[in-house]
Amino acid sequence: MPAASARLEETILHFVRTQFDRSSGGTTIGPDTTLFSAGVVDSFGVLELIAFLDEAFHVEIDLSAHDLEDFDTVRKIGAVVRRLLPA
Repeated sequence: MPAASARLEETILHFVRTQFDRSSGGTTIGPDTTLFSAGVVDSFGVLELIAFLDEAFHVEIDLSAHDLEDFDTVRKIGAVVRRLLPA
């Protein structure tokens, strides 16, 4: 994974750990931890997550263009953000 891509995922992972640590039930949140099916992020949390991604990476995420599955892990979230970044 290129360094810029790794930093992007690290930034997202830091946010998720900081914002949703209480919901993790003691689970260590990693790049492939399922966020929704494990109950770490709920429907309100996804809105908070989307707002963070919009602000941190200057991308506009249209939720109607994505399935919730696209945001179920930090690695998948990183892939969505990378696709939306200008080339």
